[in-house]
This record gives sequence, structure tokens and C-alpha cells, in this order.
Amino acid sequence: MNKLKLSILLILFSAFLYSQEEAELNTKGIEFAKKGKINEAFKLFDKAIKINPDFPNAYSNRGNVYRMRKEYDLAIKDYSKSIQLNPENLGVIYSRASVYLEKEEFKKAIKDYSTIINKKPSYKTIYFDRAYANIRLEKYEIAKTDLESQIKLNPKDFKSLANLINIKTKLELYEEAKLDYEKILNDFPTQPNLHILYNNRASLYQETNELEKALKDVNKSIKLKRKYPLGILNRANVYLKLGNTEKACKDFKKAIKLGVLKEEHFKADEDFEKLKTNCEK
Repeated sequence: MNKLKLSILLILFSAFLYSQEEAELNTKGIEFAKKGKINEAFKLFDKAIKINPDFPNAYSNRGNVYRMRKEYDLAIKDYSKSIQLNPENLGVIYSRASVYLEKEEFKKAIKDYSTIINKKPSYKTIYFDRAYANIRLEKYEIAKTDLESQIKLNPKDFKSLANLINIKTKLELYEEAKLDYEKILNDFPTQPNLHILYNNRASLYQETNELEKALKDVNKSIKLKRKYPLGILNRANVYLKLGNTEKACKDFKKAIKLGVLKEEHFKADEDFEKLKTNCEK
């Protein structure tokens, strides 16, 4: 009987050591990763998985390293394995969604965001994230609903408020958008991205053919950020619509020189083509 008890104790003790070893490797790996020693961290996470192929934390952390390396498919594979082993870890589901977003697999990202919303609607900026994925799919009505949900959770969420205005403009809800601009500019007078708001409202005023108001706003935008290529290009559009080709072309050439074509939010639309035709003669 004593031999049997000793045998059971030895089995339990060895199992504890086995679990402790993989946990220590995972912890050390996290410490290395925090110090920027990604390769060393990877080796430890990899070793922890070899010791225990059912250890979800090591998979999620190795997935983080793959993501840092931009090896997105391998990151997704590890995140998926971690989720399979521990479906309640919303952080890993969120990480996988973020990778899908980076890969521009928006429908898959939306599916993961929706899973999180179903389990914890108050999770981080989850409605904003799903809204962004829907914006990329040009599903503006759905994005609008999600942004409104995010704002209910956090009424002072500047990012969601600003993007909701953009969506309303896309949906041609111009008067609502104008009212929202007034409110956000009053509520956030020291926000560092006000130049973007003024530039976007200038674009809205162009849509409603209020060109003098558009010019006033785009000038405010450029005053806040002098070398703002998108703002300078937008002012060129306004000048052209006002019939001042000389000033339009001066701004157009300046915006090109400042690298507007490389800006993330630059789009060669009809207005740009008109400027190009008038100013590259």
C-alpha cells in the first residue's frame, strides 16, 4: 500500500515539474520578447510547445513572434491552435482578428470580432475594430451601427466620433455630419489631429457646394499643420472650383512635392485628374 502511495506521489510530482518547466520557458520567453530579443523568445516558446503540445499560452506567444516577423499565416496557425485549446481567451481571438485585418481578410476579421462581441460586448474597442473592417468592405450602414455602439460605451471616443462623421458623409447624411463636426470641434479643442477634421469638413463643404466655407476650413487645416500634403491638395481642389487656376496649380505642385501621392489616404479621384489636366500642361 505504501509503495502504491509513493508511486502515485512520484507520478504527480513529475507531472507538476513537467507543467512548471513549460510555464517557466513561456515566462522567460515573454521577458526576452519585452527586451526585443525576439529570436531568443521564439526558441523558448517553441521548446515549451515541444514539451507540451497542448499548452495554449506558448502557441499564442509564438504566434505573436510570427506576427512581429510578418509571417502572418504562421501567426494565424498558432493563434488558431491556442484558441482550439482555450476558446475563452478573447485576447488571442482579438490578435488573430488583427492579423486578418493586416492581411486584408476583412470577412474573417469580422467573424472573430463578432465572436468577441457575443461573449463580451464591452471588450476594448471591439465595435470600432469591426466597424473599420466593414468600412474597408464599403459596408457603411453596418459600420455606422458599430460606431454608434462604440460611442455608447465611450461617449468621448474621439476616433469613433470622427469616423462616424466620415461614414455619415459617405452616406450623404450631410446635415447630420455638419452638426457632428461642430460638436466634435467644440468638445475636443486641443486634439492633435484637428487639422484632419478641418480638412475633412472642407471636403464636405465641397460636396454641398459651399466653397467659401471649404476654403476657410482648409486654410485652418494648413495653419495647424503647415506641410500637410492632403490639406494643400484639397485647397488646390477648392481654388480650381472657385476658378482660381493659378493658386490651384501652385498648391497642386506643392502637394506633389511634399509627397501627397504616397500618403495613405490619397486617392486619385476625379478632382485630382482635373487638377492634373489643368496644372501639368
